[in-house]
Amino acid sequence: MPNRFCANCGAKLFADARFCAECGQRQGGGRLTAPSIDPRRYAPALILLAILVVGGVTVFVGSQNPRTPAPVPPRTPAAQGSDAQMPGDHPPLEIPAQVKDAIATLSKDAEAAPDDVEKWKHLGEVQYRAAQIDRAFLEPARQTYAHLLEKHPGDLDVIRTLGNIAFDQEQPKQAMELYRRYLEKKPDDLEVRTDLGTMHLAAGDAKEAVRTYEAVLKDKPSFFQAQFNLALAYRSAGQNEAAVAALRKAAEIAPDDTARQQVQQLLGRAEGQVTTSMTPPAAAPAAAPAGDFKTAIEDIFRKNQIMASKVQRFEWTGPQSAKLYLNEFPMAQMGEGMRTMFLDRMRSRFKEQKQAFKVADKVSVELVDNSSGEVMETISE
Repeated sequence: MPNRFCANCGAKLFADARFCAECGQRQGGGRLTAPSIDPRRYAPALILLAILVVGGVTVFVGSQNPRTPAPVPPRTPAAQGSDAQMPGDHPPLEIPAQVKDAIATLSKDAEAAPDDVEKWKHLGEVQYRAAQIDRAFLEPARQTYAHLLEKHPGDLDVIRTLGNIAFDQEQPKQAMELYRRYLEKKPDDLEVRTDLGTMHLAAGDAKEAVRTYEAVLKDKPSFFQAQFNLALAYRSAGQNEAAVAALRKAAEIAPDDTARQQVQQLLGRAEGQVTTSMTPPAAAPAAAPAGDFKTAIEDIFRKNQIMASKVQRFEWTGPQSAKLYLNEFPMAQMGEGMRTMFLDRMRSRFKEQKQAFKVADKVSVELVDNSSGEVMETISE
């Protein structure tokens, strides 16, 4: 399988990564309790079977109950749509015309029998599962479930599904209202409580998200999704040390080795940020630092959590200028915010070493792609 990179920060992904170990971004978006059909796991022929209507009966692959995948941060534009969930070499997913025709027939049948709850629920399930491949089906699914709620205002499954659809449509206020309405009757549903916290986070209320996740974990300390999302909420609130502690706990209770390894990579990066933020500005040393200036500059990259494994070699072209050759470092795929943060951090480290070694001249390092020889970026201080 070709390399995959996070669309948000450009970091290389595990083969089956469900979130980025570098920035925490969900790969494919979605809420905590998504429908059981996962487009990444099935070839188009199996997806056809998953939603094809035969004689009024929908055939599903796997359970029809909501699943609980890896934890998710709030959706971002980079993660929307079914294609974002697919490997880079996979063709775009499309719903076959015969399936669309079958869904249209179901819709006509339901409209002809507005009081037939089973027909409408069946239609809603099919539309919502189709929406996991084609987001154009989200709004028809919402309208179907809104009709059901009008007929049966107390149906909790309908209320929850409408909340999930609002989540997928990036409407956190509507989702929160529906989740709260559901939780009035089922306050012990930890998955919906966690989804509610994620909607607070998506709406920009990190403090309320933290309170919501902490309440879930008080009831069930081993609930991995809430623990991981708590770390993301802490980071969003600027509480980096608390985020690190939450990630450590998430690594302890991870449900499998893959999730644990991904959390540990994210933890390594978060720990590095906390260490840097806690280090006071460099003061003039009492004695000359150990080693030499060039080695100190190289160590900035060789000891970096993310870059260390990608460093091929250094070539010093002058006393304070060098070329750093990197293997598969996805500079071009970095989001603008992540790129700016990375460059600022490197310049800050350059400045520290210049002060330590009393270097007054400009320091410049070119980041070069080892395979193509292309200069991806020049870091100067």
